[in-house]
Amino acid sequence: MSPFLQHYTLKFTPLSPVHIGTDESYEPGNYVIDEEVGALYGFDSSAALAGLSAAERQQLLAIVNGKPDDAMLTSVQAFFHGHREKLLAFANAPVPTATGIKSLYEKRIGKVAQHEAQGKRVINKLEIDRTFYNPVDRSPLLPGSSIKGAIRTALLDMLNDEKPLKDRNERNQQLQQRLFQDGKFHTDPMRLVSIGDAGWHGSPEKPACQIRFAVNRKRKPVMKDGKLVQSQAEASNLYQLLECIVPQHYQSFTGSLTLLDTLSIGQDDRKLPKQHLHWSIKDIAKACNAFYMHLFWQELHGMQEQGYLKADWQNAIQQILEGGLLKRLNDGDAFLLRLGRHSGAEALTLNGVRSIKIIKGRGEKPDFSSSPKTWWLAAEEISDKRNLLPFGWVLVEIDPKSPDFQLQQWLESNNAELTHWMQSQLNKQRALKQQAELRQQQEQARIQAEREQAEQERLKAEAEQARLANLSPLDQEIEAFLKPIQPQEHDTRLLQELDKGRWQGSDAKIVAEKIKALMEQAGKWMHDFAGENKQKLKLKERSLKVMNYLKD
Repeated sequence: MSPFLQHYTLKFTPLSPVHIGTDESYEPGNYVIDEEVGALYGFDSSAALAGLSAAERQQLLAIVNGKPDDAMLTSVQAFFHGHREKLLAFANAPVPTATGIKSLYEKRIGKVAQHEAQGKRVINKLEIDRTFYNPVDRSPLLPGSSIKGAIRTALLDMLNDEKPLKDRNERNQQLQQRLFQDGKFHTDPMRLVSIGDAGWHGSPEKPACQIRFAVNRKRKPVMKDGKLVQSQAEASNLYQLLECIVPQHYQSFTGSLTLLDTLSIGQDDRKLPKQHLHWSIKDIAKACNAFYMHLFWQELHGMQEQGYLKADWQNAIQQILEGGLLKRLNDGDAFLLRLGRHSGAEALTLNGVRSIKIIKGRGEKPDFSSSPKTWWLAAEEISDKRNLLPFGWVLVEIDPKSPDFQLQQWLESNNAELTHWMQSQLNKQRALKQQAELRQQQEQARIQAEREQAEQERLKAEAEQARLANLSPLDQEIEAFLKPIQPQEHDTRLLQELDKGRWQGSDAKIVAEKIKALMEQAGKWMHDFAGENKQKLKLKERSLKVMNYLKD
């Protein structure tokens, strides 16, 4: 390694649910939920087709070829819901859902949510925002840009040292340039900090993600006319459905951080950040802990005061910090970060200059404050006001030589049920896949048998055509005449036509030979019968008549 490159391995442990947006979502057209166990299974169109029979694929095709309106979308939703067992076999790994989501899905899938003023139907699309993921193996990912952005905020806050803006017109970009003493790309000190994406390294025996509600709750109780005032989102029963990385895996992400030590090689200061802005890894850890630890405790105490916070989660966090983690944070061996959606405006703005826009009721002008008035929190049910968790808290360990056993034990001892759930669902998925593969083999065997039968019939038809082509015109006429007649009547009907004079001369004799052969084959030829049986006497008479044609 070059002397000016200082490389560090970072291990990331989510302490609370983390959602980093991707502008992608699960939609009912590419996922189903097994309501019995609350498992979401995402799939693509090829997987959906693989799980369905030929008749079911035709049924789906008929639906999607219809008019692209709400009725078609609800029909697609209902179709996939009705055939979910077959789709599970070819879906991605199961994702557990919060308690209330499976019942919400069951009530709304394939149904109309409401009607607008003009009577227009509004369907339940049931989109679930996806968290950032690796497109190759679909495992969650912490993008380096998000990590670097969180570190940048902490370093800016350290440099600002809670001072106010230079003047009321100073904008965010101007503030950053002033604090970093740069105006160009090559003098930005974050240019010397390179951070890669943090890849997933959690156990495959446990879910990496979970679907949760994000609900809005007031930070402080507000009374009006003797009644407790809810937040606008809470009063409107607004919520979000988010795929979140679960805080169940110790050191579940691994990434890297590289610092460029340009001072050691004597570069021109005019083309580099100022010397005091060349940070060490300890400087970065100190800045992050100073900024985020304050927000962490402030949020936890505030949530605890309102009774929102899940008590056993907070108790465990406090015990782990007191058990040695706090010392590691203070020593700069690890640091805290806030990543992703619903991290809170405080985690995105600097102390001393923070001015957060507060949206009020309809018709009221917005206000500005140094702190938000609400939290977005992770919940199991839309109506929950207890056992909630904050979003986005992540512990980062720098080149850890040994695991934090207390933290590891807490995470792993509290997810035995989730591990059992995952194993059970994977076993079910494998069994369904075996059944599906057997159905596919049977269907392919049936299709192959039908093809072979069709080929045999084609060859038979070709042979028949060749045989007919080799017949004389008279034989072809006889074949055509006899085709709609029952075989047991062939001799009788030919004799009737012969008697009518349809054939003459040599053609009549040929037809008579044909009649004789048919009668002999059927045991009807009795030209020399000498008994008294009336039926046989009729056959004798018919036989003699044919013989008369043969004499001519």
